[in-house]
Amino acid sequence: MFILMPHSNSSWIFLGVLMALGLLCALAPPARATQVILRGAWMMAPARSIAPQPPDAVATQALRVFDTHGLVHLPRGSHGTWVRLLPAAGTWPAGQWMLVIDQPGLGVVDLHAPGQAPQRQALEDLDQGALHTPGQLAFRLENLRGDAPLWLFFQPNPWLGSSMHFALRTPQAWAQQANGWLAFVSSALTVLVVMSLMGLWFGMLLRDRAYLLYAVYVLAYALLSAVSMGYAFHPLQLGWVARDPAMVARVAGGIAGAASILFAARFADLYRHLPWSRRLVQVLAGLFIAIVLLSLAPWAAPRALGGWLQNPVVVLAGPSVLILLILAWSRGSRYAGFFLLGWSPLVVLTVCDSLQSFDLLQSWMWLQRASLAAAAFEALVLIAGLADRTLAARRDHRQALHRAEVDALTGTLNRGALLTHLQEMLELESGPLSVLFVDLDHFKRLNDHAGHQAGDQALVALVRTMRLELREDDLLGRYGGEEFMVLLPGQSLSQALGVAERLLQAVRLRRLATSVDLPGLTVSIGAAEAQPGESLPRLLGRADQAMYAAKHNGRDQVQADPLPQRQPLQG
Repeated sequence: MFILMPHSNSSWIFLGVLMALGLLCALAPPARATQVILRGAWMMAPARSIAPQPPDAVATQALRVFDTHGLVHLPRGSHGTWVRLLPAAGTWPAGQWMLVIDQPGLGVVDLHAPGQAPQRQALEDLDQGALHTPGQLAFRLENLRGDAPLWLFFQPNPWLGSSMHFALRTPQAWAQQANGWLAFVSSALTVLVVMSLMGLWFGMLLRDRAYLLYAVYVLAYALLSAVSMGYAFHPLQLGWVARDPAMVARVAGGIAGAASILFAARFADLYRHLPWSRRLVQVLAGLFIAIVLLSLAPWAAPRALGGWLQNPVVVLAGPSVLILLILAWSRGSRYAGFFLLGWSPLVVLTVCDSLQSFDLLQSWMWLQRASLAAAAFEALVLIAGLADRTLAARRDHRQALHRAEVDALTGTLNRGALLTHLQEMLELESGPLSVLFVDLDHFKRLNDHAGHQAGDQALVALVRTMRLELREDDLLGRYGGEEFMVLLPGQSLSQALGVAERLLQAVRLRRLATSVDLPGLTVSIGAAEAQPGESLPRLLGRADQAMYAAKHNGRDQVQADPLPQRQPLQG
C-alpha cells in the first residue's frame, strides 16, 4: 500500500492538488438553472397540536422575514417553528417543481401546499421512497396556485437547531445537483472510514496510542457527518442511529472533539514543548467528554444541557488548540506543523459552522460542503504525518542500535557486538569459522611521542587498510584499545592465515607512521579456527594466545594456534 510521505516537493504538490480538487467539488454551488427566487419568513408556533395547521392572519403578524439567498437559523422550541415561502415574482410558475431544503437538520418537517395533500419528511426517515439526499430534503410540487404561500412546519426538536437554505428548482436541476452531492459525500466519507481503519490497524500493530486516537477521532467525525447529513439513513439505513439521531450526533461530536485534542497533544508532543499545556488539554478534552455523558443521561434536562454546550465548547476549544499547536511548532515540534496543515482548515470551518447557530455568517452556504472536504483532506495529511512519525521513530531506533554496536572512533563493531555475532556463528555451526586477533605494534610509543590524536589517526588508518583486504561477509571490530578482531565465516585456518598475511603486507606498504621520528607501524596477528562444539571463551583464548606468541616472536607476523585442545588463558 502506498502511503504518502510529505518529504518531497512532489508529495506536497500532490496534497495541494488533492485539497484543491476536494474544495472545488465541495464548494461547487448548487444548480441554479430555472431556480425560482423566494421570499421567506418564520415564526415560532403559538401552540403545539397533534396535526398543526398553517397560522391564521392574526398569528402571521409575528413572522420574521429572512433572506432566502443565504442561510437562516431556525430555533426549534417546545411548539415547533413555521416557515412561510412566497414567490418573489408574485405568482408561482406552472409545472412541476422541487422545494429543496439544504441542511434542514434532524427532525420532522411538514409541508402544506395549496391544493395538495400535506407531505412529511425527515432526514432520519428510513422510508426508501423519501425524496432526499445527504443534507437535503426535497418535496415534489405540481401546479401551484397563484400567490398562495407554502407553509413548512418544523416539529419540536429541543436538541439540535440548524441553519438551512430554501430553494425551488426543477426536478432535472435537483436530480443533477443531488447526484453530484451524493457522489461527493460518499467519496469523502469513504476516505474518512478507510483512513480510520488504517489508523486502527497500525495502532494495534505498532501498539501506538496516537494511531488509535486518530482512528477514534476520524471515525467519530465520519459518524457525526453521516448523521447530520442524513447519510446514515439514506443510503446506509442505520436503524440504530434513526432511533435517536440527535443523541448519536452529540455523542459522536463529543468523542471526536475529545479524541482530536488528545491526539493533537500526543502527535505534536505538546507536553514536551509546552509543559504548562497539560492542564488546558485535559480541561478541553474533559468538556467534550462531559457533553458525551450528558447526552447519554436518561433525563431530559442534562441531555438538553449537553446539546446547548456543544457549539460553545467547539468555538472555545478549536482556537485554543490551534494556538497551542502554533506555539509548539514555533518551538520545534515538526508534527505540530503536520497537524496545523491538516487540521487548521477543518477547525476553522467547524468553528464558522458553529457560529452560524448564533445567526452569524449566514451567507456562507458552502461551509458544510467545505467542512467535509477539509475532513477528508485532514485525514490524509494526518495519516501521512503518522507514517512519517513512525518511520522517524524506527530510524532513530536503528541509529540508536547502530550507536550501541559501533565503535565511535573507528566505525567498526564494538566488543559487545563482536562477541554477540561470534556467539551466533558458533551456535549456527554452518561451516568453517576462523578468528583473527590483530594488535597494532608499538602503539604506546606512538601515543607517548606523537600524542593521542596521532594514535587515533593511526587506528582509523589501520581500519581503512584492513577493510580493503576483507570480504563483505567478514566482520571487523575493535576489541579494545589497539586490538582488533576479524571474524571470517566460511574460512578454514589455512584460508584465514592467507587473509592475515595480506593484512600484514597491506599495513607494511601503507606505513602507518604519523611522525618522521618513528618507523612505520606494523601489526601482530593471531589466528584460530573454531572447533565443533567449542565455546566462545575457549576460541577467544586460543586466538589471543596466538597473537601474543606473534608479539613474543618479534612482532609484524602471523601466528596460528595449532592446539585446539588447549585451555583458554585464565585472568
